[in-house]
Amino acid sequence: MKINDLKAILKFSSREEAIFGRFDLPKDAFYPMILSLKTGGAWSYSTDDLKSISVMKIFTDYDKESKTGHTIEEVWLLLNPEYVSKEGTVHRLEKCGGKDERSLVTRPYSVTLKAERIIVASISTAKKKIYLKESPEKTVSFSGPSAFYAAHEMEHLEHVEIEGLPMWALEYEEVTD
Repeated sequence: MKINDLKAILKFSSREEAIFGRFDLPKDAFYPMILSLKTGGAWSYSTDDLKSISVMKIFTDYDKESKTGHTIEEVWLLLNPEYVSKEGTVHRLEKCGGKDERSLVTRPYSVTLKAERIIVASISTAKKKIYLKESPEKTVSFSGPSAFYAAHEMEHLEHVEIEGLPMWALEYEEVTD
């Protein structure tokens, strides 16, 4: 690693610690958000006193005329989340950290969660900024992929083993036209 890259990472980490410190929460509450920001995806973390999940929403701002665009990612951190509602059924392939292969699982199409606190990081790739704010709302709804990720992470918090059919339960079939 180049020394300038190392300096930039340390500077970034210092700023990260300072801004997260403004929310008067234990540092470990932010672990899921930090992992989502740095590696993508959804994450969960729990102790006896604290449960937190991060869920990503991704939008694309695309100009059809100029044929250019950028993504806007929102990382939602929910502290001590609970279900308010679940709706619909979607069958999908999913991989969880410790498993070697994906499994066919069932997830709700939409979920509404309530939390003690909700903090949102909005990443503007166009401006190269991460905007952080606490939501005044105590509930949030997710649909589609964001709902699937939220449901997956809620299972982790509930210490439910994520189960589904293994990939090899699917069958290949040749399609001829």
